[in-house]
Amino acid sequence: MPMKLYYGKDLSAWNTFGMKVSCACFVEYSSVARLQEFWKAWRYGEHVLPKPFLHIGRGSNLLFTGDFPGTVFHSDIKFIREYGKSREEGDETAVPRSSEERPGTAGRPAESSGVVLVEAGAGVLWDDFCRWCADNSLWGPENLSGIPGETGAAAVQNIGAYGVEVKDIVRYVKCFDCVTGAAVTFRASECRYGYRDSMFKSGAKGRYVVTSVVFSLSAVPVPRLGYGHVRAAVEKVLGRPVPDVAGCPAGSAESSRLPDGLTASMVRDVILDIRNSKLPDPAVMGSAGSFFKNPVVPRSDYERVASVARLEHGMDCEVPHYDAGSGFIKIPAAWLIDQCGLKGFRAGNAGVYEKQPLVLVNLTGKASPEEILYLENLVRNAVVNKFGIMLHPEVEHV
Repeated sequence: MPMKLYYGKDLSAWNTFGMKVSCACFVEYSSVARLQEFWKAWRYGEHVLPKPFLHIGRGSNLLFTGDFPGTVFHSDIKFIREYGKSREEGDETAVPRSSEERPGTAGRPAESSGVVLVEAGAGVLWDDFCRWCADNSLWGPENLSGIPGETGAAAVQNIGAYGVEVKDIVRYVKCFDCVTGAAVTFRASECRYGYRDSMFKSGAKGRYVVTSVVFSLSAVPVPRLGYGHVRAAVEKVLGRPVPDVAGCPAGSAESSRLPDGLTASMVRDVILDIRNSKLPDPAVMGSAGSFFKNPVVPRSDYERVASVARLEHGMDCEVPHYDAGSGFIKIPAAWLIDQCGLKGFRAGNAGVYEKQPLVLVNLTGKASPEEILYLENLVRNAVVNKFGIMLHPEVEHV
């Protein structure tokens, strides 16, 4: 497929907030070879593109603050394959598995621990990848089901949900170096992953373009159910308790006690039900998912928040929190916003989602970037004025 190039491209369908903005130029490529060809042509003056340059996935973690004056690039590299599976040269489509190839059989190349390596192109929709893994009895991304966006952006953002971050399952990240024009591969340990962060967002931002990601998945059950009420929801579906096997080696006596019926697909369905009960569908109501990061603060700041809560609600008030190590505490941003009475708050065409205050939404489909920015500042000021905690956006502003 040749490179696609458009001028004055409407980006309404390329950001889940539904901001009605455009870019000066839009370029879409379908393979690493096409990207390399285009880069060489640009390098030698055969293409003149307006700057700055911006790579996006589906814009699921972006807030366009206005029309983009430069060139937006998008990867349409779409394939999913297990390592060891053959494919024809240049074929970037998913390699189908026969019905006989199941975990633990000779048809699947797996490491002794049950680990299976799977590579996905950067343009694969993230939830399509999660579905593919669950359908093929591979464990790892099921807790991350339903997160909008694409696989390449997931590795850049280090997406996370329900006790799992994508860094937990990333083995390698394959990239294109925009400085040298070379294809490079980084181990997960080299990507400097942090909370909703990576080197691709910070120190090396703009240099490397993710072209595909290699994931380390498990062919044996490794459910991670310890976050929130995920375990209770799974047990309700199964109708029986599920032992906690977190940290137990795959195939150990502990992991063998898992009940029949506990599959990656079942856990995925539970996660999707939980998400759908709390979060809006971007196709129906524009949003970028969780707008703010959960603040990680020193224990002294947490104690101040707890004191404010007890003064308002009584000494029995419990502030939800998680130990972040090294004397730091993570406090749910949604709880802080809710305590400020902002759940369901509306400002023009923008609002705080009525079911999940961590999400800012384009209520009418007509919200402008200015309305979202106004609401963002209103929420941040309310939380800092009440609790002395500054919220920082998870969503990237462009």
